Amino acid sequence: MMAAMRTAAFGLAALLTALAPPRPASAQETPPPPRFGDRGQLIVTADRLLPIFGFTTQTTTVTEGATTTKITDSGTSIAFLVGREPTLGAVHTIPRLAVDFTVKNRLTLGSSFAFAFGLAGSHSEVRTAGDGAVTTRDASTPRATILGFAPRGGYVLPLGPHFAFWPRAGFAFYSVRTRSEQTNSASNTPASTDTDTLFSLDLDPQLVWQPIPHVLLHVGPLVNIPLTGSHETSFSQGSESKDRSDDLSVFHIGLEAGLGAWFDL
Repeated sequence: MMAAMRTAAFGLAALLTALAPPRPASAQETPPPPRFGDRGQLIVTADRLLPIFGFTTQTTTVTEGATTTKITDSGTSIAFLVGREPTLGAVHTIPRLAVDFTVKNRLTLGSSFAFAFGLAGSHSEVRTAGDGAVTTRDASTPRATILGFAPRGGYVLPLGPHFAFWPRAGFAFYSVRTRSEQTNSASNTPASTDTDTLFSLDLDPQLVWQPIPHVLLHVGPLVNIPLTGSHETSFSQGSESKDRSDDLSVFHIGLEAGLGAWFDL
């Protein structure tokens, strides 16, 4: 009798299990949504769109025989909603494209790229003397080309579902080339070319805000510490030409903001 009752109970339990609707997967079985900083993400950002604050000091060391002259310029500026600040620190504040990849959870490797090209322009002067003699002088406006390459590493520290702290650091190379020409009535065409080459250590800790999934805004300080650099000048007029090279150092500190997006690969 007891054996028959146990058999009937097992059969009823099996029937109820078969007829019961499937149970939804538990929360533990559902993979969590991806978060900024997870492994295998491609992060594309537009950095330094807003150079909110900046301080720059530039030192050129000129050596002539036994005489050494140091020329130092410095400036501070505040700028909103513009692509660069109006100071000598433009090489460190022009907007740039950056690409980073999370090689493992929270650890990023990447680089930023800076490009700026000056377009053609002209400056003309016409002087008429009292005796009717006319003297003209035409000059092209200086055309500057800025190229920059800054490989870097970073680490993402989550600060809740919408915020993160993303400190980044690396080494940067910048080249700034400026050329100008001028013609006058004497048919002389003096031309000068200035080339600045800079190597620096870049520190770039950023606070990241994600207003919607896969979109981020970032803001934070930046520090560009000079390692080495040179300022080269080439001047030519007719058959005469002069070249010289001097040491150059540019230090910059500021506050900047940018935006970007990240993708799971």
